[in-house]
Amino acid sequence: MARNQRLDPSFSSADAFIGIATNIPVIQLVHFINSTTILNLSREEDLPAYLEKAGKLICFRFFYHQNDEYRSDFCLLSNSSTGINLIPKLKHFTYFLVIQGAIPRDKVMHLIKQINSINGVQMAADIKPEEIPSLGLILQDLELHLTDLKTIKSESQKRFMPLSEDQ
Repeated sequence: MARNQRLDPSFSSADAFIGIATNIPVIQLVHFINSTTILNLSREEDLPAYLEKAGKLICFRFFYHQNDEYRSDFCLLSNSSTGINLIPKLKHFTYFLVIQGAIPRDKVMHLIKQINSINGVQMAADIKPEEIPSLGLILQDLELHLTDLKTIKSESQKRFMPLSEDQ
């Protein structure tokens, strides 16, 4: 009897996954997060994520900050787009802050406290990634999206020096 071979996709797991419940608009939330924390989130292209329930790619709002001090990537994702939740099991959270990198655990907990102190934020909580079965596919989409963004940014920053005989 032949065995079905299955390849598991490889992706880097999130070092921290923070759920944020709030009613304030995302632009105000990003402003308050940037002014009260070490982050400097900026708007990037929306994150395209394939959702099996919808059967298509859906784009979710996406903000990004790369911190060189902690060698970490900080990604703020919207949980809903056109009435469809990115993670339906956690529909009570409006946004998710995904942290990938070498940030110490005490800094993550301090970041959660700072986000909780923002007026208009009902709750910011640390979520265990193991408890969310669909998170692996979302993190895989996130990793591909970050790779594309970094490639585009690095290509736009390349400078070509003219040859000495052309000067």
